[in-house]
Amino acid sequence: MGLPADQLSPGERVVLETREHWKHLLGAMLICAAAVVGLLVVVAISPDSGFLAWLDQAGWIAFVVVVAIFGLWPAVAWWNRTYTLTTERLATRSGVLRRSGRDIPLSRINDVAFDQGLLDRLVGCGTLRVSAASEEGTVVLKDIPHVHAVSLRMNELVRALGHPGQD
Repeated sequence: MGLPADQLSPGERVVLETREHWKHLLGAMLICAAAVVGLLVVVAISPDSGFLAWLDQAGWIAFVVVVAIFGLWPAVAWWNRTYTLTTERLATRSGVLRRSGRDIPLSRINDVAFDQGLLDRLVGCGTLRVSAASEEGTVVLKDIPHVHAVSLRMNELVRALGHPGQD
């Protein structure tokens, strides 16, 4: 899912791989549901013949475009956005057509914090904030499933390295 074995250094092992919670796709799902309703309405009211006979085909074309742009594309982008915690680093990867990534060595992590809104608590996810000793500063990872467990595991790994910034 996240890092292929050939991108791991000797002795490094994957501790946790995840992607954003499915909650991140709720907006896309609602838009697709509205597109289905819209299509059903257009198909139901479009005449079989006459001046507006083209309305049926236009409804199908609009449906396909809306689902592709607002449903399929966000789902593919979500699938390709991964977070991998190894024994040596936190690796983020994202992008469909153009990939980008960031690796933060665990030895550079100063602080790991999380926060959760009401909906986050209901579905079991949250925002993870990882502060690193670098120019980029804090990395914000939104909608992380089981954010408590991820935060705890990351703190354990940083502490195991003997990092002075952790208790």
